[in-house]
Amino acid sequence: MDAEFDALKRNKTWDLVQRTGQSPISCKWLFKVKRNADGSIARYKARLVARGYLQQHGRDYTETFSPVTKPATIRIILTIALSRQWQLRQLDVNNAFLHGSLNEEVFMTQPPGYVDKCNPTHVCRLRKALYGLKQAPRAWYQELANFLLSSGFRKSQADNSLFIYSHGSTLIYFLVYVDDIVLTGNSSTAVNSFIERLTTRFSVKDLGPLHHFLGIEVIPTSTGLFLSQQQYIITILNTCHMSGAKESATPMSSSLLASTTSEEPMSDPSMYRRVLGLLQYLAFTRPDISFAVNRLSQHMHNPLESHWQAVKRILRYLKGTLHFGLFLQRVPSLSLSVFSDSNWGNIQDEGRSTTAYALYLGSNIISWKSAKQKCVSRSSTEAEYRAVAHASAELLWVRNVLSELGISLPSIPTLYCDNLGATYVCVNPVFHSRMKHLALDFYFVRDLIAQRQLSVKHISTKLQIADILTKPLSRGLFEKFRSKMGVSDGTSILRGRIRT
Repeated sequence: MDAEFDALKRNKTWDLVQRTGQSPISCKWLFKVKRNADGSIARYKARLVARGYLQQHGRDYTETFSPVTKPATIRIILTIALSRQWQLRQLDVNNAFLHGSLNEEVFMTQPPGYVDKCNPTHVCRLRKALYGLKQAPRAWYQELANFLLSSGFRKSQADNSLFIYSHGSTLIYFLVYVDDIVLTGNSSTAVNSFIERLTTRFSVKDLGPLHHFLGIEVIPTSTGLFLSQQQYIITILNTCHMSGAKESATPMSSSLLASTTSEEPMSDPSMYRRVLGLLQYLAFTRPDISFAVNRLSQHMHNPLESHWQAVKRILRYLKGTLHFGLFLQRVPSLSLSVFSDSNWGNIQDEGRSTTAYALYLGSNIISWKSAKQKCVSRSSTEAEYRAVAHASAELLWVRNVLSELGISLPSIPTLYCDNLGATYVCVNPVFHSRMKHLALDFYFVRDLIAQRQLSVKHISTKLQIADILTKPLSRGLFEKFRSKMGVSDGTSILRGRIRT
């Protein structure tokens, strides 16, 4: 607490002023145990936070939005760095929000335990964006962005949390997630020079090679990077008292979960919602559970006991695949491809189909989706075409990111679809009378093909990787497609681990 309070004073976070007609918000101390990737204790941390929920819009805050980097962007940067054999560096900004300046007048009570003895009735007029304030993330982001722009970086239009430095032959990528930073480039000298400049402006901790980012352990091997959330899985299992549960081979039964109106709802659905929230974050490195998590998340409002049993099956599957994670290989070619699929007319989803895609940069999966379509499709071709349009939009976004990063694609991106009707519609106006209500999707995909930004090819259902994101599969098929998505057993991969 003393170290945190000293940091607040050094940053001149507030001025003590007499209390007159202000309406100060209160504050409190939060305590957290910071852990290493293996779960061991790194340090104990205290943080003073303002009770931002007491703020009033228009009085002590206005704008609050702050961009957060997309998971796909992180995987893109990692894949490019692997391909180019660049070193990945990790930085952490100490007391990041305290670097952000406030534009509004915000008053706060003095911190508990640190009330000024000479002025006990005074209040704090905040000058810096203290943790807990609604505008704090935005203020910090703007401060950092202004510094980067003045240092010669440019902001990515596709992802505002990505900054690019490109001058002469020097190239640096800067990726920020609140106060966690990943840095890479083609010149170690230029990267080190920039880190030195960054530390003169902000209180930055150089953590060396990338090893633990956003709770994800990043383990280098001789052929790539292994991304693991093993400790996170253990925490989830312990939370649900399932560390000793029987293991399951797949995350969901091959017979789809059916809800019955006669079944009683859970008496306390809070645990259901909490666990699914945890599982949604786990899907960052585990696309193999994406369909099951998405399917069960549709019952957040009124989960039944059968839904909870299905959640427990996911947990039993995770227990059996505790050492699994996402493996990103060092790829020789940065080509783009995407597998698009849909299951048509699921009666348990009010007739709505599931859109799914798996997008690859080289042989590494960098983006995927499993989501219920917003309207009912009248044919399998229509359902598949909607999925094709969604996959094409994601592919176009990834292509824009790569273009900003200075990456040229060796060939036209390819989209693989296992529905012949949808494949024909992409390049020919067949079935147009039956699909005229899909005009926007229809022309969007056809324009991409006409401009040679996309090539659509038919693929056998037996090779359709995105099938794992549309429905439960038999164990054999599930394990086959899981492997194709890069979800691998770390116990075998890490035999080639590079010690750092």
